[in-house]
Order: sequence, then structure tokens, then C-alpha cells
Amino acid sequence: MKFRFGLGGPALALSTLALTLSLAGTGYAVTASAARPAAPRAAPASLPAWHSLTLIGGWKYGGFSSYHVAFYKDSQNIVHLRGSLAGGTGTNAFRLPAGDRPAHDLWLQIYAYGGASGGMEITPDGFADPFDPTGTDAVAFTSLDGISFRVP
Repeated sequence: MKFRFGLGGPALALSTLALTLSLAGTGYAVTASAARPAAPRAAPASLPAWHSLTLIGGWKYGGFSSYHVAFYKDSQNIVHLRGSLAGGTGTNAFRLPAGDRPAHDLWLQIYAYGGASGGMEITPDGFADPFDPTGTDAVAFTSLDGISFRVP
């Protein structure tokens, strides 16, 4: 059996070309993208202006490094709530200002102590009443994070 090695075989030429293009192509792509000027960045969106709510009825800040109770109304008239509260002895926890109140009674789901599900009623006069089936979980801790609703 006789083996013959040559420098000009088509397989060798194709593999050399493929290797060269793959290495050169990668280098070119990295160089070309790095040399391209950066696109102008849009200015960051302004953060919403949160407004603190005064807690009433014995309710206090809920703790656990959460936000204090606050709200903001966006450009589409959606009111967003955040924060936590606990320890209420009265039914109402806070009152939303005029212009940021729902047109009808709202019944919203809330997160209460220990992962329990609770609810909160917000009335057209702006009063918010957190509650749960046991009567104790919402009092121990209530989160308002993620609650939003549209106002007229």
C-alpha cells in the first residue's frame, strides 16, 4: 500500500480556507462591532413620585424592610399602591385623597401574614379596609405591593 501526501489536494485547500474564514470572520465581526459608533441612548424614564399615606385606625408600618405605605397615579389615571402595614385596631387603614379614589367599591386581593390571602375594600370616599377570613392575618401583616386600579 502506497500513501501519497501532497500540498495541493482539494480537501486540504477547502479545510484551510474554512479555518481561515472562520477565524478571520470572528475577528472581523468583533472588530467591526467594536469600531461602530454607539447608538444614542434614550434618557431614562423618570421615576414616579410616590406620595405617602397617613395610616389611621391603629395601623402602623408593617416592617420587614418593605416600603412605607404610599401611592402614585400614572398618566393613564391608574393608582398604584405599595408598602406594608400591620397592627390595626380599626377597620380603615388609610384614606386616599380626592381625585385618587375609585368611582365604586373595589374588592382587591392582598398578601397577608404568613402567605395568607386576604382582601381590601377601597370605597369611593377613599377609605381602605384590609381584612382576611381569620381576622388576624391581615392585622399581623398586609402588603399593598402590586395593587393598582383605574380612577375616573
